[in-house]
Formats: sequence, C-alpha cells, structure tokens
Amino acid sequence: MGPDELRERLRQFDCAVALLYPGQLFRLVLVGGGAMMRLGYLARPTSDLDALAFPSELVPLMAQYDINGQVSAYGHNFAYHFEDRLVPVNLESKAVVCYTASLEDLIAAKLCSPRPQDALDIRGPEVLTAVNWDRLAEVADEMRLNMLNEQRYQEFIFSYDVYREECRPCDS
Repeated sequence: MGPDELRERLRQFDCAVALLYPGQLFRLVLVGGGAMMRLGYLARPTSDLDALAFPSELVPLMAQYDINGQVSAYGHNFAYHFEDRLVPVNLESKAVVCYTASLEDLIAAKLCSPRPQDALDIRGPEVLTAVNWDRLAEVADEMRLNMLNEQRYQEFIFSYDVYREECRPCDS
C-alpha cells in the first residue's frame, strides 16, 4: 500500500469505528514502515499498518483494515518516553485520533530489528536529511529504560553506533 491507500485505509477505519462507537474518541499510535510513510520519510509500499498503542476494543476491527496490533509485543524496542514525542497524523477523523512515533523513535526501533529492510528504511535520503541527531542521541540513552535486558541494550547500542558512524554528517 502506498501513501494514498494508507490515508484511505485510516479514513475507512475511522468511519467504521465511528459507526460502532458513536460519540467516543480513541487513540491509535502507528509505528513501522506505515508511520514512516505517513510522515513522508519512506516511499516504498508497505503491506500493513503497525499499531503500537490502541484500545483493546478496536482489535477485531483493526484486523479487517490490515492494522497490525501484534507489534505491541515489541514495545520494548521503543524508548521509555516515546509517547512524549508523538507526532499527530494530519487526518480528519470522527473517532480515531492517529499519531506516529517520532522519526527518532522509529529509527531506534528499527535499529533493534535484524531485518535488512529496516536497515535500508532508516538510511534513505528523506530520513537522513530530517533526523535530529541530538534527539536521536537522547532516545538512544533512554532505550536502556525499556530494553528487556542489558544484552539487548548493548546490541542496540552497537547498531546505533554503527548507524551514527555510517550516516551522521561530519558537521553534526
């Protein structure tokens, strides 16, 4: 799915939620490739939308719209205070207010992944020109608070150091 289909999928999901839960407002936090696409940092298509935070009553409906809530099992791959940096998704909605994790939080989460596609996603020119390297350093420090154990944190730090050395401009 590309950016237009992603926007339409979220719009349809919002309409379905509004019909089932009139007058109620829900929050959905998008992560992964769909979030990066929604922020304008990723051009490749994605097969689904990953949601990290959502109300449990929406789970059955999320599946119908290819919104994957199983990524919440990887919540430890996000910095402890990632919610302080959420970015509102510019989408008129009736029942679902959508946010994405910040670019720096998405980069940190993808640095925890062994998938080659995730490594490519965070090395694109759109990402590298937009990343706030100081904020990414703060996110990297904060990752320790949410990691499963010290070994996982050290693996993240290794990936982060490699990423910073390969991708950070010399004048940053």
